[in-house]
Order: sequence, then structure tokens, then C-alpha cells
Amino acid sequence: MAYSNFYARFFDFLGRIRMSFAAIFRFRPIWLYMGIIIFWQIIAWIQAWFIHSSLTDKILVLHYNVDFGIDMVGDPQQIYFYPILGLAVILINLIILALLHKDKNFRIIAHFLLSAAVMFGLFLTVTLLAVYLINFR
Repeated sequence: MAYSNFYARFFDFLGRIRMSFAAIFRFRPIWLYMGIIIFWQIIAWIQAWFIHSSLTDKILVLHYNVDFGIDMVGDPQQIYFYPILGLAVILINLIILALLHKDKNFRIIAHFLLSAAVMFGLFLTVTLLAVYLINFR
């Protein structure tokens, strides 16, 4: 009996998740936002790969401060934390939207969260461009 109750609750939970994501993606502007977010994410991964493959040293300057100079140095594999952080922001925003899909202000919340994810992707690309310029120019 305990197993059937567990499976029933588990599949009910999966059905609620499916319904909330279906409600999210019925809102048309989300498709535009997701296209732009995916574009920035692909650009960030390409930039991180290019920086990692172009590096000849075993050290990478990850951050430069105008006042203090180089203040963050690390292993070349740490460049991939930037695009992973971008993925985390996207997933967190989608989870928040899934939780708030029944809210009366869902459309406004969706615009705010997804435009924030787009801006984060843009800033992430600019950050990776700065890391490239610091290391190779």
C-alpha cells in the first residue's frame, strides 16, 4: 500500500509540473525571450571554449579591477563557471515562473524575470569579452 501511495503522489506531482510549464509556454512572448536567452547562452559557451582553447599558460586572469589590477586568477577550466552561472539564472527564473503560473500578474512577472535573464546573458557575454581582452591583448 505504501508504494502505491508514493507512486500516486509522485505522478500527481509530475502532472502538476507538466501543467505549470505548459501554462508558461502558452504565453507567446516567452518563446521570443527563450530564443534570445538561448542565443546569448550559446555565445557565452563559444566564448568560454575559445578562451580556454586559445590559452597557452596554466593560469587565467578571471577578473581585473581598475584600482587594484588583477584580483582574480584561476585555472583555465574556471572560465566555464560563467556560462554555468548563466544556466543557473535561467533555470531559477523558469522555476519561479512555474511556481507563479496561477498568479493574476503572471504576464508582468514573466516579462520581468525573462528580461532579467536576457540582460544577464548580455552582461555575461560582455564579461567574457573583457576576460578575453585582459588575457590576450
